[in-house]
Amino acid sequence: MDIDIVSLINGLWKNSVSFYSTSVFVSAIKFFLFVYVVVLFADIVMLLMLRGISSDIKKTLYGAKRPILSKSKAIVRFETILARLESENPSQYKVAILEADAFAEEILAGIGYEGETMAEKLETVHEGQIESKALLVEAHLIRNRIVHEADFSLSYEETKKWLDAYLAFFHEVELF
Repeated sequence: MDIDIVSLINGLWKNSVSFYSTSVFVSAIKFFLFVYVVVLFADIVMLLMLRGISSDIKKTLYGAKRPILSKSKAIVRFETILARLESENPSQYKVAILEADAFAEEILAGIGYEGETMAEKLETVHEGQIESKALLVEAHLIRNRIVHEADFSLSYEETKKWLDAYLAFFHEVELF
């Protein structure tokens, strides 16, 4: 007695597909499961809304909350800093770096990073929370050189480079 396994499996497959596609019982189970999934999804959405979904999602995605600051005010403030570059006075370049660093420190404090100084706040930033952290640390070191070294000077190009580092941070925290 020869049994063709391939034809047996093929026949079982066709019969099971036919049963599942035409059975009223299976259709009723599918409908019940659909309603159940919709109700579960609605419950999850309502629970998240009660908890304050937007802040939780941002904190989950970024690892830290984001500052509450008007984008227009932030843009005006940074444009004021950038306006210092229009002057050909190197001391204005230094002031621009100092102001950008102070602005970044305010933002870090607003996000919730603790520390008395900018350096301490940057140390509390965990890996992956702020992608531009390395640039921000380097820019802050330039700020420290401006404050502690009387003969330190910056060219227009260097100033622009470091202000771009601060700008990258501001973009990352969604100020612009």
